[in-house]
Amino acid sequence: MRQVIPWIFCLAVVFCLCGLAAGCASSQSKPCEPCAACPPCAVCAEEEVKGEGGEAPREFIVWHIRDGDTIVVVQKETDRKDVVRLLRINTPEKGQPGSEEATEALKVLVRGGVVTLEFEKPGEEHRDGFGRLLAYVIADGKNVNLEMVREGWSTFWKKYGKGRLAAAFEAAEQEAREAKRGLWGERYQKCMGSETQVLR
Repeated sequence: MRQVIPWIFCLAVVFCLCGLAAGCASSQSKPCEPCAACPPCAVCAEEEVKGEGGEAPREFIVWHIRDGDTIVVVQKETDRKDVVRLLRINTPEKGQPGSEEATEALKVLVRGGVVTLEFEKPGEEHRDGFGRLLAYVIADGKNVNLEMVREGWSTFWKKYGKGRLAAAFEAAEQEAREAKRGLWGERYQKCMGSETQVLR
């Protein structure tokens, strides 16, 4: 009788350990459904970081720079060519003071030649009346649209709305204005007579 009890005890311990191991493996193989008081598990958090669809941003090759706020790109995977109008900026038109300088500034910002595009509503392409993609251009981890404002080659252009990055654009414009960069500089202000003519 004394020999039987230890064996029964050992078998019970083994069954308990196997049950725990199976439970752990199951919880790691699929996301949990946390209650309101519980934080997401590691698997859930990873899915959230990946975002909708979990796809990496599409890469585009800069094929041509038309002016300070418009570029032509080619998608690397499909070779599709698109004209991209940079969101929230509006640089001087060709022939106006600062036009050439703004174009050169954009060339410097995308000099690596490979960019990704972000849209006002993430994942949703939107085009203007001319068929141009409206996007934020990302090069070397920087938002090129924002950098053009920070360097003073455009105001924060709000004609078609402020967008989701309004606070960042407003801060960039204030920084450029205070530092008298780009079109905020004395040279351009004197040339045009008033800042409202250059910075519309």
